[in-house]
Amino acid sequence: GGPDGDVAGNELKILCREYGDNAKVVGIADGTGCAEDPNGLDWEELLRLVDNNLPIEHFDPSKLGEAGVVHKVDTEEGVKARNSMHNRVQADAFVPAGGRPYTINVQNYKHFLNTDGTPSAPLIVEGANLFVTDEARQLLFDDAGVVIVKDSSANKAGVITSSYEICAAMLLSEEEFYEHKPQIVKEVLDKLHDYARMEAELLFREFENYGGSLPQLSKVVSGAVNAATDALTVAIEKFSEEDKEKLLPLFREHLPKTMADMAFDRVHERVPSQYVTK
Repeated sequence: GGPDGDVAGNELKILCREYGDNAKVVGIADGTGCAEDPNGLDWEELLRLVDNNLPIEHFDPSKLGEAGVVHKVDTEEGVKARNSMHNRVQADAFVPAGGRPYTINVQNYKHFLNTDGTPSAPLIVEGANLFVTDEARQLLFDDAGVVIVKDSSANKAGVITSSYEICAAMLLSEEEFYEHKPQIVKEVLDKLHDYARMEAELLFREFENYGGSLPQLSKVVSGAVNAATDALTVAIEKFSEEDKEKLLPLFREHLPKTMADMAFDRVHERVPSQYVTK
């Protein structure tokens, strides 16, 4: 995924904001080519591409280190370099943020391994759905101990964000939202940090306690969440209207504080009861 993509572009901004120079991006590939630098691609240049919605082919070569290179797909060599970058570049973590589904599969997963059997990256965090097949995930774990945070866990913050966007659209006017946007966004980010930390701590705690692969644990977590949701839905359908009213404090606590303070009295008027109870 390139700097002009929603997932990769926001991932770059988050990495820079949260970690600064402590994080190095050593390779990026998208439909236009790839840029690589073992000492880290220039942050200022990467953010310029993000801000201007430009793909990686527009990375300024003068911003590369001595070992850096930009490959464009206008040559056969460039196409090969782009297609193999995720296998060749050595990194602490690989974050697929785009690309074709099933790019890493049971036929080619060994290309992700070095000649000594170690992986090019010991950790994969799936920002893009379906980049790695189920079978390849398990084989990478079995053969090389690759720790993979499955898309269903890695992308939960995005799903939660969408829920808050819907809440904002139902409860606030456009003018109200923009007037208070900086504070609302800060509060949403704080909640996302907490939810993401809880998910990560749960996954790695279960991983340490019971073993197995993280993708399998993600499936177990998703299954447990879905089962609990179904059970609660059935139970709540039997609630009286008075009982359902008692759930409103939980819904208020779920909302960003600024949004709740501004518009919680509009919930009955604007938010479907099914949305509140779910």
